[in-house]
Amino acid sequence: MRKESMDKVVYFTGCFSNYYDPEISKSLVYVMEKNGIEVIVPGQLCCGMPMMANANFKGAKRNYTKIVRSLYEASKGTYPIVTTCPSCNMMLKKEGKAFFPSEEAEYVSQNIYDSSEFIVLLDLNNKLNKDFGRLELKVLYHNPCHLKVQNIEATLYVLKLIPGIQVLGINRDCCGMGGSFGMKKKNYPISSAIGKKIWKMVEDLKPDGVVTECGGCGLQISSKTPIQIYHPMVLIKMAYSAAAQEAA
Repeated sequence: MRKESMDKVVYFTGCFSNYYDPEISKSLVYVMEKNGIEVIVPGQLCCGMPMMANANFKGAKRNYTKIVRSLYEASKGTYPIVTTCPSCNMMLKKEGKAFFPSEEAEYVSQNIYDSSEFIVLLDLNNKLNKDFGRLELKVLYHNPCHLKVQNIEATLYVLKLIPGIQVLGINRDCCGMGGSFGMKKKNYPISSAIGKKIWKMVEDLKPDGVVTECGGCGLQISSKTPIQIYHPMVLIKMAYSAAAQEAA
């Protein structure tokens, strides 16, 4: 277990939270502050994963190199780095350093956590504020591919910490989005065929919502089902807020 200081974290927001769903970033900050942790947000760029996926290695190297240097300097060899996007996490932990190795890249790789993974770390070190109220929610959990290949399934641990949440099912298969793959018109038939499993799970289980860390997966799931998508940090924020309401 790495032994960073836990009074601050360096947060890499990622494009999805930064531009499409800022509530994820706001929730992360709220959750960290409820645990007495200051959030440092250095300059942000795309991590380079979409560029690599579309063979733009020059652009990917440019962005990735700037990002790891920024995170390295903000961390100061002391503070852990946290992400809320599985694709960003995989790029910064595994993929990037294989193509663009450097001292900074190796450091970031060894000191970065998915946000749910970091919550588990806090709990294991008896540092997690568990003042959670009840959330009467029945949910389906979708484990994104970019966490699955890293053997990260921390969100199930986190969901068990929140009173009232029932996990009706777990999907560990690809939703069909596949990063930017499913956003291309030519790939729509394949993407839809793959997505049928998770859509049918939603139809059959009738959950109140789907929990997933990946914004792209959330878009795919909600494209054919009128289901609420929850990032784990949003649920934790809701649980803290519920506790405040119960105490009022």
